[in-house]
Amino acid sequence: MPSAQGASPPDADRRGAVARILADETGMVDAFMAAIAREIPAYANLDARQLEEVRSIIVWTLRRVLELWSVDGALGPEDIRMFRGVGAVRARDARPLAAVLRAYRVAALAFFDRIGERFADAVSVRDLSALARVWLTVLDQSSEAIFDGYESTGRVLSEDRERSLRGLLTDLLLGRQSHAGTLRARLRELDAELPSSFDLMVVSPPSPTAPASPVAPASPAATGPDQAERAAALVTAALDARAAGEAAELELTSLHTVMDGVGVALVKAVDVTLLDRLVTGHDLTGALLTGVTAATAPRDHRIAVHGLRHALPLVWTERRVLDRGDLEVVALVTGHPDADPGRVAEAVLGPLAHDADTRRTLDAVIYSDGAPAAAARLHVHPQTVRYRLRRLAATTGRDPRTPWNRFAFQTALLASSS
Repeated sequence: MPSAQGASPPDADRRGAVARILADETGMVDAFMAAIAREIPAYANLDARQLEEVRSIIVWTLRRVLELWSVDGALGPEDIRMFRGVGAVRARDARPLAAVLRAYRVAALAFFDRIGERFADAVSVRDLSALARVWLTVLDQSSEAIFDGYESTGRVLSEDRERSLRGLLTDLLLGRQSHAGTLRARLRELDAELPSSFDLMVVSPPSPTAPASPVAPASPAATGPDQAERAAALVTAALDARAAGEAAELELTSLHTVMDGVGVALVKAVDVTLLDRLVTGHDLTGALLTGVTAATAPRDHRIAVHGLRHALPLVWTERRVLDRGDLEVVALVTGHPDADPGRVAEAVLGPLAHDADTRRTLDAVIYSDGAPAAAARLHVHPQTVRYRLRRLAATTGRDPRTPWNRFAFQTALLASSS
């Protein structure tokens, strides 16, 4: 036990009172524990190991206060380090700081209640005043030390957890986290859960030498990791507020990192309107894949990065954010290893991929000069063709009259017929 600082000669009456009080130590500590559990919900459901730890700290504090009182001493550096260590441990087990600090105040009140009930005859008013002064001083200094230890450790843990989560995202996208059981165990270690499906955004900031609009993605060398990091952090702001409100307690709603020189963001659900404003306002380009899962993330990430880097200028004149259909088309026509002709029609045409009338109409429009010629080819009224095209545009978000969308539709039809 650290030696007292600034001590005066021991007082025989106080030493005698300390001995009597410590003879009641078990009952006194039981009263402290009961009061803490009753007054502080965070302490009501601690397990046996945690309760024993709390009890040992209370015993140490009680004995130290009484020792300092008996010699008019003060806490020393070793005491401060001990309390700072308590704060660090509480940060690691995520016990609320407010509850930790309140536990010491509740214990102090229980202590003086017990002194008044059982030891009024052993402690003079003057000594009781000195005892209160010692306990309040210890309470003040210990609270400051606990706060400092808790905050310092909390910052480190937060940074470590953020790094660990980014490492998890990197491994997930690289296919290193392919075993579901391993992934669940890793998430448990991080007190986190993945959404059952999420949106994946790959984003590139503009090149410093590129024109403001339209803009093709800049090369990694032109942008640098800091700009890619800022771009990825920015798009996480496009989280759908409803999705955030519906997220489970430990569920990750957004996470970002930098991979291969571009920013990558995992978002529970993107607000597409807000995302469009963000990328336009900050001169970004990107690729957005929805409905991504832990199993599909590696391929989705690969085709997103490839599409961002290999889409022709024709694409960027029509859109700043590529969707799954754009990416599947780019992967197919550029010969990417993940290209899959069977996926292209589903990605480009969506729920109309198996609608025979839509497919026939689209084919006729692509190879005809306008709706009247397509209608003649199909033996239907021109208004029927126009209605089907409006339905197609509303369902897919693609206007077949624009060059890139026309090419994407044509590629989807060709790929699905092969």
